[in-house]
Parts: sequence; structure tokens; C-alpha cells
Amino acid sequence: MAKKGKKDSEPVKEAGSDSDWDEGAKKPSKKQLEQEAKRQAQADKKKEREALLEMEASSIKSKKGGKTKSHKKSGLDDALNEFGPKGTISAEGLDDSLAALSLLKKDAVTNKDLDRHPERRFKAALAAYTESRLPEIKKENPGLRKQQMEQLIYKEFQKSPENPFNQETNIDYNASTEAVDSKKREIRDKRSKKFER
Repeated sequence: MAKKGKKDSEPVKEAGSDSDWDEGAKKPSKKQLEQEAKRQAQADKKKEREALLEMEASSIKSKKGGKTKSHKKSGLDDALNEFGPKGTISAEGLDDSLAALSLLKKDAVTNKDLDRHPERRFKAALAAYTESRLPEIKKENPGLRKQQMEQLIYKEFQKSPENPFNQETNIDYNASTEAVDSKKREIRDKRSKKFER
């Protein structure tokens, strides 16, 4: 009877319980679990993005429909108006566009932009210019000696925009504060004229 009582106290297993199925089934590998977690994370991110887009679209619609629009000019509009009555900038290409936008800053020309000692850069600039022009001069004037070619290149370099002495940012090394401020305004005005329509 002791055996019978023991059997009665055990829970009776149903024929199709989940635990029976789990024992014989294969468990997913770590890789499969990681892939499933990745898929779930991507699905969550997608839902978040869609919700944000819907919120943004609804806020744009409410701003268009609302009567409280501010007509206050931004700093960029004010800066553009400094370029003339049209308030527009005409720049082609990335470099010109960036140069034009840099003029909109309060300190478009800083003390670092001013060159108080162009003589320090002259020798290196001349060497670089000579190196780039020498092959062309050799083709144009095959009968000249190297020294004669270098003299021609030096004469060209005197008028070249690559010459540090020909830069618009040159200023005396002992210039007064007023002279520096005047030079900064002059440079900014000169550069801004390039981008005016």
C-alpha cells in the first residue's frame, strides 16, 4: 500500500504536455539566439523610426496649419543682407561656397589670417613654384641653361599670386590696432565682392 500512496501523491502527467515535447526538441544554438535578438532589435529600431517620422510629419502639419508663425529673421538672413540689397550669395563649387559662408561669421578675418612676416615664407614658396614651373619652361625654351630658366621663373614669381608678398593679408609687423582692424575690414569687403551678384 505504501507504493500506491506514493503514486497517488505524484501529479498525473497528461499525454500531450509541453514538457514532453521540450525534452525531445532541439534547443536553438547561441548563433540562432543572437540572430533572433538582432532581428528583434532591428524591428524595434524600425518601429521607433516610423513613430518619429509620424510625429515629425504631424508637427510639420500643425505648424503649417497654425497661425503662430514667427517672422523673425535669423542670423543668416541678417548676414546675407550685408552682401547687398538682394541679400544673396553667388558661389560655385564647394570651396567657393565654404569661403562665402565663412564670411558670414562675425570674425571672418582673424589675426591668424594676417601675415606679418611674408619674408619667412618666400624662400619655400619660390622653391615650390620653381619645381612646378621648371618642366614647363624646359619644354617652352629647350635651349636655355638652368640658371636662365630659374631667372625666368623668378620674374614670373614676382607677379604670381603664390608669392607671399602679393597676398592681400600682408600687414606690417608693427602695425597698430586701428591699422589691423582696417585691414581686416578691407580684406572682408574684398572677399565678399567676389560672391555678390
